[in-house]
Amino acid sequence: MVDLLTETKEFQVFSASGGAEALELLEREEVQVILLDVVMPDMDGLTVCRKIRANPRTAPLQIVLLSGFDEKRNLDELFALGADDFISKPIAPLELQARVQAALIRYKSNAPRLRQEDQEHLSTLKAENLNLQRKYNKIRSLNRELEKNNQELQQLASFDPLSGLLNRRTLFRRLEVEIERSLRINLPLTGIMADIDHFKRVNDNYGHQCGDKVIRKIGASLHKTLRKYDYAGRYGGEEFFVIFPNTNLEKALTIAERFRREIEETRFSCAKESLNLTISIGIAQFHPGESPDDWVARADVAMYRAKQLGRNQIASE
Repeated sequence: MVDLLTETKEFQVFSASGGAEALELLEREEVQVILLDVVMPDMDGLTVCRKIRANPRTAPLQIVLLSGFDEKRNLDELFALGADDFISKPIAPLELQARVQAALIRYKSNAPRLRQEDQEHLSTLKAENLNLQRKYNKIRSLNRELEKNNQELQQLASFDPLSGLLNRRTLFRRLEVEIERSLRINLPLTGIMADIDHFKRVNDNYGHQCGDKVIRKIGASLHKTLRKYDYAGRYGGEEFFVIFPNTNLEKALTIAERFRREIEETRFSCAKESLNLTISIGIAQFHPGESPDDWVARADVAMYRAKQLGRNQIASE
């Protein structure tokens, strides 16, 4: 059969000895018409025909099935399986060439339509891709906005809005974390309780707006004094508690004194008047086995001792 086609020099012919080899050949060669015997040793022609039609790359190719009279099947069934034409054996040379020529004409007449369908499909894919890109960008924008909102909510939930320091709830969560860390790696942990001296006079004489302004400024000063691994929170109205990880009493005293002195030297302005304020500080180092409340209470007792000693000073437990 190959000889019948090659003799005319009108066709470039590829041959395969079986169905599997034919499928491999179609993957690497540009073919337009396939002459496919129904009976083959490794894979019957009908199976190969179905596989060709199932592959988008080879589906448009023309398939001409060949069969002897004994294997001839109902033509409607063969065409339903994907065949474009059928030739019975024995094959007459002129009929074979005529059928191949007809298959080429069908393929070429379908090619523009297929190219148009491909272009339309490509345009559809591009439009869908553009639409998906827009949706993806919108989702990314929404995610960024959501992340920003979550950060703002976290900020509101964790920090005191007036002082800018940790709120009481977050402060005690931090106390538990640092206590666990201190016990796990056996490092000292110290805290200070700081209270603004005569703060009630500020509110009584200048109003609560002035008192809020003082809280904000002291919170900013305290935040500036801290090391990057220290934590400060607003414990109460005018009280602040600071956690000093990996810090003993002596080191904490140095940091606390720096903070006390900075507040003493700061000028606070209220109602066009300049005020001098001071703070009293109590220091307590954490004792293994005690609760966060007990630790904070000892620092609070030390702070009241500093007030009893004349205010504007530091007392340790």
